[in-house]
Amino acid sequence: MIKTITIIILFCTSIFTQYERIEYSLHSDTIPQNIITHAKIDTIFTFINSHSWLVDFDDCNICKSRAHIVSRVIEKQFPDIVIAKVWLIADCKRSSQKNIYRYKPNVYLSHPGKCTNWSYHVAPIIITDADTFVIDPATQTIAVKLNEWAGDIIPADGKGFMIIKDERFYIYPQTENDLFLDDLQAWNKNDRALTDDKYLRSIDETFRAKHGFYEPWKFKYYVSKLMELLE
Repeated sequence: MIKTITIIILFCTSIFTQYERIEYSLHSDTIPQNIITHAKIDTIFTFINSHSWLVDFDDCNICKSRAHIVSRVIEKQFPDIVIAKVWLIADCKRSSQKNIYRYKPNVYLSHPGKCTNWSYHVAPIIITDADTFVIDPATQTIAVKLNEWAGDIIPADGKGFMIIKDERFYIYPQTENDLFLDDLQAWNKNDRALTDDKYLRSIDETFRAKHGFYEPWKFKYYVSKLMELLE
């Protein structure tokens, strides 16, 4: 059983958390809420993490493809669950903050001891009647709450801008200079640059990160195994 809630209501207004490092967008999508136990969320995380032989959770540069694939796998393997994505953008990469960062240094997101200088990070989420949980084996060992996830990858001297969107989006809208259009009220679901309906871009980037250059037969083998999860 699910009921629809508005993310804006869930996160209230565009204010900073007690850590004063996270700003929530007023333009997040309306996402259905799941009635689900924490135990099932753990089961979903474990299932996703068990497929690290197919999806590289250690690579620092493929989060959009990884999140796109994982979102679909959850949607397919757990059809009663409604998935969305959370995008955390480094404050310096927001188009609305362009002039501000002309006069102060850029501070990017990072995963301590692993990845640095992220302009953004994205991962699937499950919104429940109690809280919102992030499924991100790339940065966590278990499913964690939204603010805990964000707090882990925003440096102490940095800020992040958080927006929750439909899981169909592959990448966010941006300027010619790769700045996130944070004032854009709605993203165009029909824009092929923002989506990857057949998962071809996601699969290609993920496999190249995981397996590098490989023989055609091996590529076909891994694609077939991943497609079993996606289709």
